[in-house]
Amino acid sequence: MCIKDKILIEVASSDWLKQAAKNICPLYHEDLQQHILLILCEMPDYKLIDLNKNGYLKYFCVKVMFNQTKSPRQAFNRLFATIGQYDVHSLDLVEVDSLEDKITKENQLQTIEKVVSKNQWYEREIFTQWSNGNSARSIHRQTKISLREVLRVIKEIKEQINNEYSD
Repeated sequence: MCIKDKILIEVASSDWLKQAAKNICPLYHEDLQQHILLILCEMPDYKLIDLNKNGYLKYFCVKVMFNQTKSPRQAFNRLFATIGQYDVHSLDLVEVDSLEDKITKENQLQTIEKVVSKNQWYEREIFTQWSNGNSARSIHRQTKISLREVLRVIKEIKEQINNEYSD
């Protein structure tokens, strides 16, 4: 076993790496640990050995972990950017749909359908595709309708719906 392998095993099994990862990124600390180990594996042998010999390895790891989580240009941040500070998968949420909520949702859907049905056929189709999750650009590519026209139609129908709710 070479020196680099010994250093990597030592770092991977260390408590300070686990603690630092938990403090820096509580939700994805295990992924962050794996990411820093991958960075260390890809590092040239002489650089890793030099960092360890001079006592800067811990500082280097913590600094890289911090940069990976805070900078939007880093690979880890792009993969694991959090939407808030809580892990939504560990929460026990109970969805409660009361009769009033269902009636309200049904009224909203009927209002939207009524507004959309007043428009021309192609406007209805554009809005339907958009409301089903297609982006304006994908609608533009599929239908060969100009992007500006697609965006105009979506904006107009949304304004009509808002006006219908405010009346």
